[in-house]
Amino acid sequence: MGCKQCNKKVSDSDRIVCRGYCGASFHMICAKVDAPLLDAMGLYPNNFFWMCDDCGKLFSNSQFRRLDKDNDAGPKLVESLKTVQSDIAKLASTVTALSGKVEAQSATMSTWPTPSSSKRQRDSSTDPPAKASIPAASRGKKAMPSVPIIAAPEPDDLWYIWLSSFPPTVTEEDICTMVKECLSVENDDPVVVKMLVKKGADIAKLSSVTFKVGVSRDYRDSSLDADNWPEGLAFREFIDMDKRPTTAVRFGVMTCSSTARAERKSECGEVPAGDCGPPWENIPRSV
Repeated sequence: MGCKQCNKKVSDSDRIVCRGYCGASFHMICAKVDAPLLDAMGLYPNNFFWMCDDCGKLFSNSQFRRLDKDNDAGPKLVESLKTVQSDIAKLASTVTALSGKVEAQSATMSTWPTPSSSKRQRDSSTDPPAKASIPAASRGKKAMPSVPIIAAPEPDDLWYIWLSSFPPTVTEEDICTMVKECLSVENDDPVVVKMLVKKGADIAKLSSVTFKVGVSRDYRDSSLDADNWPEGLAFREFIDMDKRPTTAVRFGVMTCSSTARAERKSECGEVPAGDCGPPWENIPRSV
């Protein structure tokens, strides 16, 4: 190894090593160290250190010494990080174990009840003329497996279907899960369910219950396919009779309002209150 000062080869007998930061070798004559001084340093190897000029300047710089002290904290920081990583690994294993228990409970859920048949079928021919006719309900054919219950939000623009012939023990959450399974609804698509029961009615005493279900319009065709619904279930498009416009026709004798009578006094003369007579009787005729 060469001398850091003159870059020439250094023999062992003429070598002195910097005990500072660089650890470089020097000629004794280049480092201005004589033999008596070297012997004196050898008497106290753990307390008497020689450093080159560059390392001596760094050692005298208080800012550099503070940085060097901060670097000593690195191993402690590494140990702290290892501890944190170990704690995270333990938490991850705990979460995995809990997830397995949840999946096991979902797999042991009971199967869905088979819908009972409806006692009464709606006959559209008996509806009054002012109301729109309601199509007959179809019956599903698909066997219903067991699926987990998932709730869904309620958006605005949905396609609504009418589902009936369910036992009164079936809830809106059960229907929501059944619809998602039957129509293969994506996780991001909404399913809105509402039980159609008269206000104040005792659900437990009903023979069957009906639901209004809203899904994305992408599922319109599949919702009207009997192969997608359980056997015995009644279904059809839901028609909101309160929001559907209807046309009413009036029958009876045409009468005149008070304003009309006042405007026609000049043509008809005095007309008894409430009886102006047919309007065509008061049209002037040529003589």
